[in-house]
Amino acid sequence: MQGIRWNISSVKIYAQCFNFCYDSAIQVYFPGCACDGIRGHLTRSYSIAFRRRTTERLLMNHCAFSTFALLALAPLALAAQAQTAAPVLLAEAASPASFSTSAAPEALVVATTGAATSSTADSSTKSGGSVPFSGLAVGVKFGVAGIGFDVATPLIRQSLNLRGGASFLSYTPSTITTDNLNINGNIKFQNSAIMVDYFPFHGRFRISGGMTIYNNTGLTATLSVPTGQSFTVGGVDYYSDPRNPLSGSGVFNFGGKTAPRVTIGSGNMLPKKGRFTFQSELGVEFFSQPTVLYHFTGNGCPAANSPESNCAPIPTSNVLNEQNKLQNDLSDLRFFPVLSFGLSYRIH
Repeated sequence: MQGIRWNISSVKIYAQCFNFCYDSAIQVYFPGCACDGIRGHLTRSYSIAFRRRTTERLLMNHCAFSTFALLALAPLALAAQAQTAAPVLLAEAASPASFSTSAAPEALVVATTGAATSSTADSSTKSGGSVPFSGLAVGVKFGVAGIGFDVATPLIRQSLNLRGGASFLSYTPSTITTDNLNINGNIKFQNSAIMVDYFPFHGRFRISGGMTIYNNTGLTATLSVPTGQSFTVGGVDYYSDPRNPLSGSGVFNFGGKTAPRVTIGSGNMLPKKGRFTFQSELGVEFFSQPTVLYHFTGNGCPAANSPESNCAPIPTSNVLNEQNKLQNDLSDLRFFPVLSFGLSYRIH
């Protein structure tokens, strides 16, 4: 009797193992299969066997076979779960009649769903981001506006990027002479802009539009005329007074603080493959009218050897005429060129 009880207990233990393995394999890979009848028939058949070796061998073989099938078909289940089968598996896991033990199938479904989500996130990251602001790239450039940098992030993957950047240049030219006025100064190019890059062919070619949000481009200079040398202000000729030579200052501003800009270029800072991209850009900024401001000190004489009584400061009307003349000469700079080349690096 003790051996019989032991064998019956063994049958129950192995039957539970069989129920779990068999049900898991059938219900995961064949949702909706009515396996209760099959399981019950097999269990009842095994329950009448009391011989230890025969019972153990039969049940363990079935359990091993079911476990092997579960493991062998796991990759196919994961692929199917990631595409279409998530709602079906969740519904089967929630049904109490389908499994003798429901914790393991539910864990498999959760793990499968998590793997699919992780795979989707990894794919999105590798492709450069499929949602706005999901990537970042930086670059350096040089051009007519000096040396600068750009930062870009995607708005629509491989179609639309948001880009911001700045350029800097400071240059001190040799003495400039105009109307016999000697000009010494410093030219500054300082600007920053925000652009939207559109890639109509989802490749390297781009069309960009945006705004210069800060512009500090201009020339600050000192003016001088050697003693006894002639010069022209406002269309009138003068000579620098030997007793009080002419000097002054000038400020030239190329446009206002903001300006729209349009460019075309090559290179996507957030490429499909790789991280480094060569950049080029050509376009124009639409500045307002450049402004010129003169300020003179000293005297101008009507002739080289004029007596002191004939020498006097330059009339304001002549100074204004000279400013207007130079502003007209610089009017073409309202359309300021944009030309740059650079190298960018996609961070993620």
